[in-house]
Amino acid sequence: MTWNEFKQKVKDFFVGEKVGQADTSKYAEDEKALNDKLKEIADSYKPTYEPGKGYEDLSDLLPEKVEFEYREYEGDDEEGIKTNTSQKYNELLEADSKITSDKYDTKVGEVENKKQSASEESALKAEALDKKYEEVEKAIINGLIQRGLYNSSIKSSQTKANEDAKDYELKELSDDLNKKLSTYDAQIEKLRGEENVALEQLDLSYAQKIQNEIASLIEKRNKEIQSIDDYNNKLKEKELQYIEDRAKAIEEQLAQRLKDEQYIKALENKNGYAGEKAENYSQRYDLAFEFYNSMPKSVALQMINDNKQLQEYLGNYFGKLVTAIGKKD
Repeated sequence: MTWNEFKQKVKDFFVGEKVGQADTSKYAEDEKALNDKLKEIADSYKPTYEPGKGYEDLSDLLPEKVEFEYREYEGDDEEGIKTNTSQKYNELLEADSKITSDKYDTKVGEVENKKQSASEESALKAEALDKKYEEVEKAIINGLIQRGLYNSSIKSSQTKANEDAKDYELKELSDDLNKKLSTYDAQIEKLRGEENVALEQLDLSYAQKIQNEIASLIEKRNKEIQSIDDYNNKLKEKELQYIEDRAKAIEEQLAQRLKDEQYIKALENKNGYAGEKAENYSQRYDLAFEFYNSMPKSVALQMINDNKQLQEYLGNYFGKLVTAIGKKD
């Protein structure tokens, strides 16, 4: 029943009492004090939900959300993978390249030594030839002197023949050296060519290793990130499901609470309040009855009719108060 409906009921019930015309002004402050006292008594009562047992609100018991520990990818990004992998293999390539270069430097050094030896050997032979033909020339001169032919034309022909023989052998020696040096130079050129090919193969090999490992690490990274995303998404689904389940549980509890409260209210309307509630409402009623019974009936009915909070404070006892005051002389 609404407040307006109840006021009309009071007017209809007390026809002839002139409700709404009495002067209530001098009681206004006292009625305000009454309402404050009724509120104090009402606040002192802590109602229990469900007969015999307390009520625990699920909205208080269940946290608004659950906290999960989400995972994060802590590895390198793609750029970091490329940089670190390249750096690792570049260091290995540098070491392997040095080993290869050192190996060929050793081989080239051996050939250079052979060149050096050949040059030194040729120089020694040339020196020996010089001494040899110098001795021959001395012998020719001594022979001519002994025979008294030193100033003859024979001297010129014999010394020239000696010089020609010397030049011939020196030329053969030089040609042989040049041939050997050319052979050694060809060997060195071949070794350097092999070295360049070997270094190029290393470069290609390590470039492929870098490419393969980067691709493998990025694929591994992507799978790990996907796994983390899947895991975190499941946690998010659990969070959302928890929120839905919590809301549903609270809604169901509120529905059940309303149903139970309606049932209790029906029992109270039929049988009255009981226990601590009855005692509390009796205190409120006694205080209100004492106040309104102390004034003229018309004034009391007018004030009861105008006091919108009174029905809330007295509950089922409100009708009892109206009836009691209405029966006053």
